[in-house]
Amino acid sequence: MKTMTTLWILLCTILMHAQTVTTVPEGIFYDGFGITSNGDVYCSNFQGNEVFKYEFATGNVTTFATGFTNPNGIGVTEDDHIYICEAGGGTIHIYNTNGEVLDTITGLNNPTGVKYDAQEDRLLWVSYNQSSLNVLDPDTNETEILIQGAPLNGPSGIAFIGDQTYISNFNDRKIFRLEENNTLTEIAQLPASAAQSNRLGFLTSKGDFLYGTQIGEHRIYQINPETGEVNLFAGSTAGNADGDLETATFNFPNGILGDDINDRIYISDVGTSNLRVIENVSLNVDAFAKADPTIHLFSNPQSDTISIKGKLVNAETYTIDVYTSSGQLIKKTEGTIQGGLFDTTLNVSSWSKGVYLVKIQAGETVITRKVIK
Repeated sequence: MKTMTTLWILLCTILMHAQTVTTVPEGIFYDGFGITSNGDVYCSNFQGNEVFKYEFATGNVTTFATGFTNPNGIGVTEDDHIYICEAGGGTIHIYNTNGEVLDTITGLNNPTGVKYDAQEDRLLWVSYNQSSLNVLDPDTNETEILIQGAPLNGPSGIAFIGDQTYISNFNDRKIFRLEENNTLTEIAQLPASAAQSNRLGFLTSKGDFLYGTQIGEHRIYQINPETGEVNLFAGSTAGNADGDLETATFNFPNGILGDDINDRIYISDVGTSNLRVIENVSLNVDAFAKADPTIHLFSNPQSDTISIKGKLVNAETYTIDVYTSSGQLIKKTEGTIQGGLFDTTLNVSSWSKGVYLVKIQAGETVITRKVIK
């Protein structure tokens, strides 16, 4: 088997508005996120005792609150009450946006993630240690276990799309849909190719997609909750390079937060403790279907080739350009599209290990795919 373990085909669609990554060096952004109605972002420093605040309007970073033992997940209700999980202290603290403590819920078992469920007017929180999903009443602060044990395996992530709830495991990178009868259905699992730390940090939603961080791979994956398809969204090798999304790098990404209103995704990089901001993430399922005219890349482990197949009904010819991560053109191929069907192969046996961009142009359609060998 030549390439089963060395060649992955992972896609990253480039839209009309460039998706870019910038770094906010102030503060210590290590773990879970929360966001208030004005776009301000809160993030915990799990290895320290602080929660930091990033002001959307100004870009300023300040220390919001201190004195925690391993602060972790953060959730925000519709009235901007901020719930902070103190994993090491077995506590969830409730603050207002002025930094005043409204209440403290004690006696919890390692709360690691918390999010507000607007559909049910409740908070859901997960315990890593006891592998449980729990319900918290925001009016009484009473909490009860909803699900405990398998298939939960060190859960950490909670995300919502419409009235649907999704939970992710830190340990085995599995993602589940919470059903009406309080059971979990597995919909996807992130890959595991890192030498160590094959963990799914946190889960978020943006538009109609889920996004999860694979810490050890230094990558962020996009998950279609309808099909379970998992695609690379960003990242390759460890680094802190800003710029275009397809070439930006991350350093043990952990926390992740989708901001639909301001069209952003926030990432906390454990390796640098920096806040990373991804702009122009305006993709929903319908937009994705229009932007991606069913072009897919598949690796062939027996022949060191990539098969490119799909439909492009509005074009008769195509051009494929392959670039290295530094922008060097290494291959150019042209061909015809018969009956709207796109079908060709690329020989990659001579390629060195690394990240490549495959640019497919047919008529007015331009699609870029990221290939990691």
